[in-house]
Amino acid sequence: MLALTFQIGPNRLALGVREIKEVVPRVNLKPAPFGPSWLAGVFVYRGQVVPVVDLHKLIAVGNCPDFLSSRIILVPLPGDPRERLIGLLAGQVADIRELPSMGNGSSGNSDSSRPDLGPVIVDAEGIMHLAVLDRVIPAAYRQQLSALCHSTDS
Repeated sequence: MLALTFQIGPNRLALGVREIKEVVPRVNLKPAPFGPSWLAGVFVYRGQVVPVVDLHKLIAVGNCPDFLSSRIILVPLPGDPRERLIGLLAGQVADIRELPSMGNGSSGNSDSSRPDLGPVIVDAEGIMHLAVLDRVIPAAYRQQLSALCHSTDS
């Protein structure tokens, strides 16, 4: 499987390219009033207001560093029938590569109400998590993002 690799704190992650709509540079985000602490802000992308999740804050490893390689990965909001976009703010967005097979893909987190980095895979550089969007963004968090999208739709 082809995947985009990136870093979230000390964790290396990969996200399948089929789930990604686009990768854009880190832009200035407008704060979202009363948004959750893991929401970095919102920006307008092709006429659509896009909420951006700071993945570092989401998994409690601080703020996304302000690297030149920090990017916003645009993906459809999991489970949204309108396929509205959300952004995932990630550091050290590196490259697209072919991933080794996952084996049994054990994750270790069985609590579906909390963010989960996804199954562990091993490559030449060590441990990496294969991000699965509906596990990284649990249902309760998706509801908050969906409500934010509703409040900003015109």
